[in-house]
Formats: sequence, C-alpha cells, structure tokens
Amino acid sequence: MNINDFIFTRTAPKKKLEVVKNLQQGELLATTYKTILRIIKEAGVGDSNKTRCKFKTLYLSGATNDWNSKVRNIYNSKKDEVYLSVYIQGDDTDTECSYKLREFLDNRYEEQCLGKLHESFRNGYEHEVPANYDRSDRARVIRAILTAYIENKYADKLKEDTI
Repeated sequence: MNINDFIFTRTAPKKKLEVVKNLQQGELLATTYKTILRIIKEAGVGDSNKTRCKFKTLYLSGATNDWNSKVRNIYNSKKDEVYLSVYIQGDDTDTECSYKLREFLDNRYEEQCLGKLHESFRNGYEHEVPANYDRSDRARVIRAILTAYIENKYADKLKEDTI
C-alpha cells in the first residue's frame, strides 16, 4: 500500500487509523517529505492567515526512541523547510533541539543522531548523551505523524463515531 496516496483519499477516518496502525516498518519509512509537508499544512495549528507567516506546528504523542528522547512536534518554517523538535533527557539535565526532517527521512543510514546533550558531573566526569534513532524508532515517529494528522484533521468525525 502506498501511504503517500492513501492518507489523502476519501476514506473513513476510523479506517485510516486502522490502516496506519497496521502498516509495516518499510511502508512507514516510504513516507515522503512532500506528504509530511502537506500533512503539516492541512492539520497543523498556527498562524496561516497572514501572507508572510505560514508557520504551522503538528504536536505528536508516542514518538520516542524508548530510551532518552522524544519528538514533541514537527513544524515548518521559511521556504517549506520542516523540522522535528526533539526533547533529550539525561541524568542531570535536559534540552530541546531541532533536526531537519529531510535528514530524518533519509533511509541510507541505519541509525541517526538527532542531537546530543552534554553532561558534566561534580567529579569532573563529562560525556555526551546522543539521541539515536534507528529504523524502527523512525518508523514509530512517522506513525505518530500520520496518526496526529488523522486525529487533528478529522477530530469532529472521530468524536461523532464514539458517541
């Protein structure tokens, strides 16, 4: 199944959620940059009524690497460049950093480091804590993006189905 086409078809939102939930890792990693940019433009929240400001954000849940970091949201900025906002937590401190979505979707690499947190302790020991995402972690983030799109875009229809 080509998710890049299916996600925008006229299908019931419950059916779309079911399909996204059952997608395999390879199918999720086949999601294109153009598809995610369209997702942000359609379902993101932000100020898009002004001609100069087309900033939109899509908030995610469940987009983690199951270790030390999570992707909180994706947002677009100038010239349709999309970034991931990554929260990294270490032993003593935490930080927030941005990472380009184009590099995140690059499937040539098995593992990607989305950012590093520099920690130093009282005894003089210092080290960097990386936020590494392998292929299954990246597939989890893409699944969270697709799910957030469906839940935001079709919130009214999904509420009607549960009543």
